[in-house]
Amino acid sequence: MRSAAFSYLLLLLAFISGSFFQSCQSDARNATRIPPVVKKSRAQWQSDALLSLTDLINRGIDSDINYFKRARIYFEKEQYNEALDDINESIYEQGNVSDYFLLRGKINRELGKIDNALEDAQRAEALQQSSPELYVLLADILQAKNRFGESVGYLNQALKMAPYDGPAYYVKGMLQAKQGDSLASLSSLEYAINVNPRMLRAYQQSILILRKLKNIEKALQVNQQAIDRFPNDPNLHFERGEIFVAMARPDTALFSFQKAVSLSPDYEDALFQIANIGIQLKAYSKAIPALIKLLKKKPQSKEINNMLGFCYEKSYDYENARTYYSTALALAPGDQDARYGLYRIRLRENEESSYQSYYPEENVSSGYKLLDTSRVKINVLKPRGTTNIRIDSTQKAKIE
Repeated sequence: MRSAAFSYLLLLLAFISGSFFQSCQSDARNATRIPPVVKKSRAQWQSDALLSLTDLINRGIDSDINYFKRARIYFEKEQYNEALDDINESIYEQGNVSDYFLLRGKINRELGKIDNALEDAQRAEALQQSSPELYVLLADILQAKNRFGESVGYLNQALKMAPYDGPAYYVKGMLQAKQGDSLASLSSLEYAINVNPRMLRAYQQSILILRKLKNIEKALQVNQQAIDRFPNDPNLHFERGEIFVAMARPDTALFSFQKAVSLSPDYEDALFQIANIGIQLKAYSKAIPALIKLLKKKPQSKEINNMLGFCYEKSYDYENARTYYSTALALAPGDQDARYGLYRIRLRENEESSYQSYYPEENVSSGYKLLDTSRVKINVLKPRGTTNIRIDSTQKAKIE
């Protein structure tokens, strides 16, 4: 009996000591456990990196390298002017680094400064830069300058080094398009977009080719893909408006042109389209603001003055219409549109004055004249009485 109780006590002690050991071991593991890494979005990572690099630059630590790193982030964020300022600082402090000139060449290419981009790319090549990125940039710049033979040479070299590079296929598509092979060009551009969906120029060139091929539905689809990626690009919304014009949908086109102007208030082509479609749809209240903006930029344009005169004429604002028609006529004394516009205004004003003189009572400022019934004597009409005709009984009617 005692032995059984003693055995039970030993088992209980062993269980308690085991539990205590496991709990101590668990606490030790928890103390040394590495917490999970917090995943940041790309935008958050870029924001944190910009803050860190700005702090290092302000403290004067490795300024040229940190300017270069910050310029590269700005370039990825499509803030090209900020990127250009930073890379210029890098080159100012260290003027013999090929990577700096390569990045500045890419920035200048995106800003449309083709000659500056070519100069930077050639300088990077002279500094022994031999990356496929440089060869693609040179091929792209040279095709933009219509130097196709040199462009093909650099492109072939880039494709040997990086056969699946998206920007290389964009350049290939551009060369094919300029050689007249539209279908092959579309295929190359589509591949470039799939590999690098942020390549705006590939979307734009695809849309242009599809419109030339009259494939409007596909052009609209690619345009929508581009707007999904670049919702604040006014050129894409303008191109969308052009597509809807080709589809004979002016109401929808007008909305796209207005969106382009809201993103870029001085977008002249979009303002002209708003004015034209507004006149076409007889929506003169939408055309007039666009034309006034254009007139501020081109005050000597007789066309804009005539369009404004026409819009005000149709809005029955003859005073403003006469002003703009007269300005157009002063700019071009033989202009028939302005002459006819002034003639129409005179006719309408004469018609209105004739109408007023024929009905003088309508000219009374107090409005209509009302009849004072209290001073009018009304005679009640009585029904006409019956007439009795006497019969002459002395005459006999002969009845046969």
